[in-house]
Amino acid sequence: MRVFKLSPNKPWRETDLGGRRLGKSVCITRYGAFGDMIQASSVFPWLKDQGYSITVNCTERGFDIIKNDPHVDAIILQPKDWVPNEELGDFWDVLAENFDRYVNLSESVEGSLLAMEGRSQFRWDPDFRRLVNGRVDYLEAVHAIAKVPLPYRPKFYPTQKEIEFSRKVRRRVGGFAILWSLSGSSFHKAWPYTDNLVARLLHEHPDIKVIFVGDDFCRILEQGWEKEPRVICRSGKWSIRQTLAMAQVVDLVVGPETGVLNAVSFEDVGKVLMLSHSSRTNLGGGWKNTSVIEPIETDCFPCHKMHYSKRTCNEDEVTGAAMCAARITVDAVQAAIEGHYERYVSEPVSNVAA
Repeated sequence: MRVFKLSPNKPWRETDLGGRRLGKSVCITRYGAFGDMIQASSVFPWLKDQGYSITVNCTERGFDIIKNDPHVDAIILQPKDWVPNEELGDFWDVLAENFDRYVNLSESVEGSLLAMEGRSQFRWDPDFRRLVNGRVDYLEAVHAIAKVPLPYRPKFYPTQKEIEFSRKVRRRVGGFAILWSLSGSSFHKAWPYTDNLVARLLHEHPDIKVIFVGDDFCRILEQGWEKEPRVICRSGKWSIRQTLAMAQVVDLVVGPETGVLNAVSFEDVGKVLMLSHSSRTNLGGGWKNTSVIEPIETDCFPCHKMHYSKRTCNEDEVTGAAMCAARITVDAVQAAIEGHYERYVSEPVSNVAA
């Protein structure tokens, strides 16, 4: 894979983009978080099947996800916020001139199906926003923009070293292994009852093991579990790639709307997805082996909004969490986990090669 790394210390030039490509070529632009790039990865194999050499224009976070994707031939690595927003159109126009096709997935979800503060859609009547935004699968939107057919094919590709790492950890953990993603990138993507349910599961099922994962902030959410041998605290310790590799070999992945859940959306591994700002149609409803949990009695759900602070999100007074997170009950999540666990007990199949 060839990488064209744009310098953060100087203005961009057309020559920095690698020049006009020979042969059948396509460039795909996708910025954003881990889950955004996982969703974008769904169109790569289709375009490769059509004979295209694939270049992806992304930022460092996206590059970290796809740098081992066998369908990607080159990366134009762009520093975050390097091109001012008012100049992005010109930048994309120049970029497109170097390829036979140009696919821009910017705001294919955020800014379109998820409203952004400061735009008119953010102030729409909630019922109208649900009508407009709640009927399209995020992957369907990505495929429509790229003009590729179904089925969806998102996938994370670990390196051989990462595969060996995940298998080694999985063998050491043993039992019914749950990879628990503690929080997403926004305030509303943190469930406030994790401690309650994990304690209940450990008490009722001696063979259940829980691996907590997340960023450095999530280490706060792990406090109190450090001395429990059946809970493995790895937030801020594992890289995102190690986490995603591990997600492929555990028995169950639990969490909110995060890149971790997206990365195994069509893998055999069981999943329990807790929704926040998306509808079941947007996310999770068509996933493989997935239990989708929605909040109960929550007027603002699904809001179809991007929240960057508590200021724009309804807060639960008791827990301090987002209202949608607080209204997902412990019983509902436990029932979903128990369903996957019962299948494991009745048909125990190891999810990791020896």
